[in-house]
Amino acid sequence: MSFVSIIATEQWISAVSDGNLVEFDKEGNWQIKPGKKPSFFRISERQFIACTGSSEAWSRIKKEFPFKKEPYPLDKDMLNHLEDVVRVVPQNQQDVLLVVADATNRVTCRMISNQPDTKWTVIEPESGRTGTLFLAGKLIDEKKIRLISEEFNRLLQVHGKDESKQVVLAQRELNKIAATLDPTIGTRIYQLLINK
Repeated sequence: MSFVSIIATEQWISAVSDGNLVEFDKEGNWQIKPGKKPSFFRISERQFIACTGSSEAWSRIKKEFPFKKEPYPLDKDMLNHLEDVVRVVPQNQQDVLLVVADATNRVTCRMISNQPDTKWTVIEPESGRTGTLFLAGKLIDEKKIRLISEEFNRLLQVHGKDESKQVVLAQRELNKIAATLDPTIGTRIYQLLINK
């Protein structure tokens, strides 16, 4: 499964991902799909979607939300549709995580998973605060995600966190660390920065 870190401030959103798209079979065996693609794609100038855990869900959403100049309305219909696509994948088979990030007006990141009864988590950074989301698969358990979070905080101390380029450096290093914890995470790294 891919690993994606998304960092959002009041002014910008940074996403860093490896290039692996992974699919699990019913027995829990994983296969990396051919080709290297990031787990995120732009849907407009100031919006993107990140999806990890299912290359089929990623491909379907990418096809249904092609890039266009005007922003998509992030209304209830769109969010319900994205939630339905994510929930098609059985949670006992694999984890699917999806983020819709928007810097059109106010910076907002919404996240949903295929876990039963989960609701959209919404992050809207304000007053100099930063929002952080990590998208990882079943092989990254609670202990490993805590380790990743602690390591990211350490990397921010090393590189700084006042400018987007400093945060991107920390995210790139974090992806390499995550790849040592999960064999489905690739080492080729992609990045995307959207400014408000």
